[in-house]
Amino acid sequence: MPRYLWIARLIISEATAGKLSAKHGLAPREVHDAIVGVAGLAYVWNDHPERGRRALVEVWIGGQRCVAVLYPVDDPAGDVYALGSAYPR
Repeated sequence: MPRYLWIARLIISEATAGKLSAKHGLAPREVHDAIVGVAGLAYVWNDHPERGRRALVEVWIGGQRCVAVLYPVDDPAGDVYALGSAYPR
């Protein structure tokens, strides 16, 4: 049974924004809009030995099926994640 994630706030660093554009051809604003406040984002947890626990989320960006790598952020408001990357599948 699929699991769904709700993202209220997404943190995108300048370095990650640059990598999205240069390496993956994705606009940071499009990535943000495909994730924040979108109901029904399918995801799985992934425990990476070096990078830690992260959610791998399936999203559609500019008509492309993509994977977004999100790291939970300890925030009292909840539902806050930092973007590690996003790339077309």
